[in-house]
Amino acid sequence: MIDVKRSFKKILREWGHDVYIQRILPNGNHSNQFERVTTRQVGQSGVSNANAVQEFPEGLYTNYDAVYYFEDHIYPKEGDRIYENFSLKATKNYTMFKVDATTAVRGRQGKINYWVVGVTREK
Repeated sequence: MIDVKRSFKKILREWGHDVYIQRILPNGNHSNQFERVTTRQVGQSGVSNANAVQEFPEGLYTNYDAVYYFEDHIYPKEGDRIYENFSLKATKNYTMFKVDATTAVRGRQGKINYWVVGVTREK
């Protein structure tokens, strides 16, 4: 049987890159701490979350700028921020995304194998 978590970790090791996550706090502000995590990112056509796709007469429209894949222990939440090309030393040239939707991809016995996150660009 295929071990999805191990396969996913191999994909991240071979194809992933590091980003920083800034968590949203219960009061709506964002934490001053940044978490460095490894992810796999694809463009907006990579996957469709539950509310990501709208159907129009012209075709389907995906309303996310990018889709990220995270390991099971990351637990992303709507409202978190993801920073691409970010350095804690030099903070000029980076891209910031806001998490709009998170979907847990579950395996046997309902355990989370990985997360799929739809984001929109803020900066």
